Amino acid sequence: MTSTQEIIDVLVAVDAETIINKFGKNTDPNNPVQITDPNLIFMITKSADAISGNAGNELKIAAKTLDVIRWRETSLSLNAVYSALLYKFVATSGGNLISPPFPLLAKDQTPLPDPSNPTVPKTQTIETYFWNCTVLEPGEVTYHFSFMIVDRSGDIQGYYWWDPFIEITD
Repeated sequence: MTSTQEIIDVLVAVDAETIINKFGKNTDPNNPVQITDPNLIFMITKSADAISGNAGNELKIAAKTLDVIRWRETSLSLNAVYSALLYKFVATSGGNLISPPFPLLAKDQTPLPDPSNPTVPKTQTIETYFWNCTVLEPGEVTYHFSFMIVDRSGDIQGYYWWDPFIEITD
C-alpha cells in the first residue's frame, strides 16, 4: 500500500439465483435472511488491498486512516437476470473506526460494444451507485451488509445479509 490516501474498491458479486433457490424469497426488508453459505457471495479487491479472503465471502482488506472504501455489487449474471442491491450497513463492532457508510449516486460514461465496429466502442451515460466511507483510525470493523435481489422487471425476490470485516492497519 502507498503512503497516500487511496480509494479501495470492493466488488461484491452475489450468486443471486442460488440464494433465492436455497434461502427462499424473503420479502421483509426489516428481517433479512442471513447468508451462511460461503460459496454464494464473493468480495473482490486489488491484491495489494487484500489481507486475506480475496474473492471469498469474508474479505479482509488493509486500509489506512483517511482511505476511502467503496462497495459496489452485482449478480453473477452481471444483472442480466437478477440484480443485487445493497440497502443497509450495520457495524457490529468497530463502527467508530470508519465514517458511517452511505450510498452515493453518480452519472458515468460506460463503454458499450458497437457490433458494426467492434474495435471502437460507443459510450452510454448510466446512473450508478456505490456505498462510501472514510477510514478514521486503525482497528478492525465487523459489519453486516443487507442486500436485496430483484429480477429484471424490478420485482423484489428477497432480502438477505452477510457479515464481512475490515482491518485498518495504519
